[in-house]
Amino acid sequence: MNIGMFSDTYLPQKNGVATAIKLYKDEMEKRGHNVYLFVPKYKFDYKRNDDKIFEFPAVKFLFEKEQRIALPFSPEIFKIKELNLDIIHSHDPFSMGILARVVSRMLKLKHVATHHTMYDYYLHYLPSIVRPQPEFVQKIIKNWCLKTDKIIAPTDNIKETLVEYGVPSEHIVTIPTGIDLASFDKPINWDLKKEYPQIKEDDRILLFVGRLGKEKNISFLLKVFKKVLLEEIKVKFVIVGGGSEKEELEKLAMELNIADNVIFTGSQPREKVIDAYKQAYLFVFASYTETQGLVILESMAAGTPVVALGKLGVYDILSQEDAGGIMIKNLNEVDFSNEILKLLKESSTYEELKEKAKIFVKNNYSIEKCVDMILELYKREILTV
Repeated sequence: MNIGMFSDTYLPQKNGVATAIKLYKDEMEKRGHNVYLFVPKYKFDYKRNDDKIFEFPAVKFLFEKEQRIALPFSPEIFKIKELNLDIIHSHDPFSMGILARVVSRMLKLKHVATHHTMYDYYLHYLPSIVRPQPEFVQKIIKNWCLKTDKIIAPTDNIKETLVEYGVPSEHIVTIPTGIDLASFDKPINWDLKKEYPQIKEDDRILLFVGRLGKEKNISFLLKVFKKVLLEEIKVKFVIVGGGSEKEELEKLAMELNIADNVIFTGSQPREKVIDAYKQAYLFVFASYTETQGLVILESMAAGTPVVALGKLGVYDILSQEDAGGIMIKNLNEVDFSNEILKLLKESSTYEELKEKAKIFVKNNYSIEKCVDMILELYKREILTV
């Protein structure tokens, strides 16, 4: 098949959507399909060595500099017809998603889309003077969904949310974002204890990976970590990622008097992130906006158990039997810290979760299984008149 994917984000941007699209592209091309990407230009001097990636002019999002807003006007548009595309797959409702709809109509192709992000939880990035009400954003999402031929939801929880927005259940298919398990079998090159001497040989590492934004609730995790340190002193908290909240979080760590035990690594390439997962004792996560929580699965793929807030997509993962993690129902510092301490103190419980984690991801969330499901959806849609 010749597949056209449209997105307003792609590597080297560091987020779950960009990573997912790369995984889809690699796995589908491994099977002999052609995957053409239509994405924003990252930087003027940034070169992509792939003739199947078509770039569009873009400007930085004013309130979150790492994000791009693509301008869907480019000579590249005229090349689309020559690609003999079989299906269109868009990954957001913004400029490239709108272009995907235009192209699908122009070429009379089926249009599948994935709902990756709960946009109504990210409105705080906009100034109040231009910030829409969540109900308005939900209406936009609903209208976008209805203009596609099928919507992919990463979890059943997200499917139910879209149904609440007014999208018919039969219009939605649940297909999780897969994990490239082979990437987790490589030897560790980035040694955290060498890079950061404050991590001692007998320290155990609690890890967070993600954008440093308010919706990720990292301030909560810092307060939880302070409680953990009161009982377990040989623990360090490594925070991998960049974002608008970094300075505030560093300041909070100082105020909590835990700064010596907290390491902010900044944004890191995927290879280093995977190395961090492998060296962590536990992965901790308290975001309430995840459509799936790819980092949860990545941590478990590395054999690192998870303690996480069980909301939205994270609930769908950790509520499953033998998931390899512990789910906290509500944002409660005492409950969260108690579960972390339990795993730090009870080696048998920890080892049991560690063993379950890898098997759980392999059996349920491999990229191969997930791409099987997407390709089958493509075929069904192409055959449907």
